[in-house]
Amino acid sequence: MIRADARLRVVLVNYNGGALLERAVRSVLTAQWPGDIDVVVVDNASTDGSLERVETLAGVSVIRRSTNEGFGANNHGFADLVGDELEVDLPEPGVVALINPDAMVRPDTFRLLAAALDDSAKIGAASPLIIFDRSFVELSMSGETLVIDSVVSGSDELASQCHGIDGAERLPGERQPVWLCPAGSTLRVPVASLGDGIVVGVRSGNGRIDGHQVAGPTELALDAAAQRTFRVVQNAGVSVGDRGVGVNRGFARRVDEDLGAPAPLWCGAAVVFHPEYLRAVGGFDPDYFLYYEDVDLGLRGQAQGWSTVHVPAAIVEHRHSDRTTQGTELVEVLQHRNRLLTLVRHGSSMDIATGYARAFATPISLAVSAVRYSDERDERLRLAKWRARAVKEAVAGIPKARAAKAEHRAQRP
Repeated sequence: MIRADARLRVVLVNYNGGALLERAVRSVLTAQWPGDIDVVVVDNASTDGSLERVETLAGVSVIRRSTNEGFGANNHGFADLVGDELEVDLPEPGVVALINPDAMVRPDTFRLLAAALDDSAKIGAASPLIIFDRSFVELSMSGETLVIDSVVSGSDELASQCHGIDGAERLPGERQPVWLCPAGSTLRVPVASLGDGIVVGVRSGNGRIDGHQVAGPTELALDAAAQRTFRVVQNAGVSVGDRGVGVNRGFARRVDEDLGAPAPLWCGAAVVFHPEYLRAVGGFDPDYFLYYEDVDLGLRGQAQGWSTVHVPAAIVEHRHSDRTTQGTELVEVLQHRNRLLTLVRHGSSMDIATGYARAFATPISLAVSAVRYSDERDERLRLAKWRARAVKEAVAGIPKARAAKAEHRAQRP
């Protein structure tokens, strides 16, 4: 069990986090924690001045990296627990937490999560309820399929932060995602201020958005204040589904909806660890850079008998996709490459064969669909190219993934 006066170390990896980094750090420093809190910001060579906002705050230590090392740079924040040298002079922690720089914790979050840890029962990780930090409105679609290439509220372009429900599909555009919204689908839009309204850019199609007739190309201005708003779940734990896909439990559900059975793994956007978990399992594999490194570490922990507990009363609010925009080449390639490499590390031979076979077929299917759906030809071909690149890089990474699998198996008790 965790002592009531345990020292808490909170690690944040920053890369051009802007004002959100300061928001995150201040939320940590004001947390209701009975012991001392050490905040470690690992900066991946930021150039936007975000680090300067927090480096002089009391209780904050900074570790500067000369290049962008991705999410694996978290390892520098708990290096002393995984056999390496910690670059700042800090006492050994009794609890370790990770949060993303675009997230913020509520005052009691860490206390609730730490109370659930128990090394004697091998409960090594505690997962909060992560919700999006903005309220959402729903836009309903009818008529022909509408191709929406921009969603703006105030000065924010929000297409990358929207969610498609009941058939709305996201494709990569040149600067931000394009949404294909057939009749009966719903587009969920986050809004910072209802007074800003929402402007939807329709590229093509003839239909209705919330009863308003549109025929692209056109822009439709909507009064957000007339919409009913609600909060939405981003993550309530992680499981691994078909073809090795990491599934965020509860993703895009309203906070008052049933989220289903607890998930066995945690999400790296916000998690609390018992130090013995990290000592036993180790740190993140830097080869992932972004995406699935938390799934890999979680599965390694499972293989050693460690478990994760979900604590729904512990709330973390997350901007999500603020720095790594969904629907970009970087995100698409890394998500699908790393999913396939995680299959090699942790899946059965059948899982690996099926996952790779389907991954090889996907670019072909997308290229064929580009011929069939000429209105979205460029987006479908772009996505086909990125998926092909992901498969190519995943195949090239198989030998290293197999070596890592053998190494981690040899380290098991």
